[in-house]
Amino acid sequence: MVRVELTPKEQKMLLKYCQSIDRNIYERIMYAPEGTMNLLIEDCQYLRGCIQLEMEHITIPKIQNILGRISNKLSTNPVTRSVAEEIEGQNFESMDDLNNHLQGFMMERNTAPDPEMGGLSPEQVTLLIYSRWDREHFPLKFNAELEMSDLKQSSFFQNVRTLLNTLLEMEKEKTATVRGNLNRKLVKTIHDRLILEKRDKEFVSHYKKVLNEEDVFPLHIARIVSGCAGLIHKRKDKFLVKKKYQKLLSDENAGELYTLLFRTYFETFNLSYLDGFPELYSIQHTIPYSLLRLKELCKGDTSLEGLHSKILLPAVQEEVREEIPKLVQADWIIRSRIIRPLEAFGLLNCTYEKSNMPFSQITKCRKTPLFDKFMKAEW
Repeated sequence: MVRVELTPKEQKMLLKYCQSIDRNIYERIMYAPEGTMNLLIEDCQYLRGCIQLEMEHITIPKIQNILGRISNKLSTNPVTRSVAEEIEGQNFESMDDLNNHLQGFMMERNTAPDPEMGGLSPEQVTLLIYSRWDREHFPLKFNAELEMSDLKQSSFFQNVRTLLNTLLEMEKEKTATVRGNLNRKLVKTIHDRLILEKRDKEFVSHYKKVLNEEDVFPLHIARIVSGCAGLIHKRKDKFLVKKKYQKLLSDENAGELYTLLFRTYFETFNLSYLDGFPELYSIQHTIPYSLLRLKELCKGDTSLEGLHSKILLPAVQEEVREEIPKLVQADWIIRSRIIRPLEAFGLLNCTYEKSNMPFSQITKCRKTPLFDKFMKAEW
């Protein structure tokens, strides 16, 4: 719903010059108490269309200005609405005066903290979500000087190292299938070396006599992300670790490998592959904002219920509401694409619900000391 407040003059002009408006909406405007209405987004869009149509036939500048002001008030774009509110009731001697006023207003607005964006300004959010991660002006800074002792709790990092070391051990053997997966021999060899959750081990032991790569999902994702990062490549019937990256397997370079994997996972790897929900690319595109919000929010045990409304930008929340099926909760997507991966990177500790089901859900999370040690924001 959009709250629209019209002055008596605007109310009168809208009714006088836009008589082609649908009768129900026309009467709502006519009888709106003090010109105040709550309209559906589609009703606002419909009214703006009617106004634009009528303005094509109106030549009197004063009337055009009033109808244009009403159109701005009906906009669902918060920037357009804020501009309309700023200039309402003000008189400017020239267009230059108006432009100078708006320039100052927008500069102030873009640098002011916005409660709907976690207290960040629009300018800061723009830097976060539109900067490449490897650029100097990107606000999130990652500590590539971490030591191996810092990363013991990162199952994903440890599993990738295990995969790369195993591929080096077996570099003279066939390790790839025709389809481009790890072959069964390698999967069998590596399985007991991996750090897996109890539920993953039980699933394999109960239901799988022969293991394919995709039966061990953490290994499957480790292989894909390693490929995205350029650490491995397939040559005929083998997966090989690229020579220039083999040095990253030393303990001294643990932080560098961890940083490369983290950036690749959240910037390059398609997070929607982790679940069967719609792609919703805006979640991944704005992930730096979500990471920063989690860093601030998860100092103690933080409930996952409603967490999406705190770590996603308003426009992303709207897209999620529009795109996901009715029975799907937005928090489920946050859990699979952000919370669980951060847990695997050792940045979050998660609390799971008590359940007899094989796949229990995360109910709470809190950041680990590694989160602050690895990532910080610099503006």
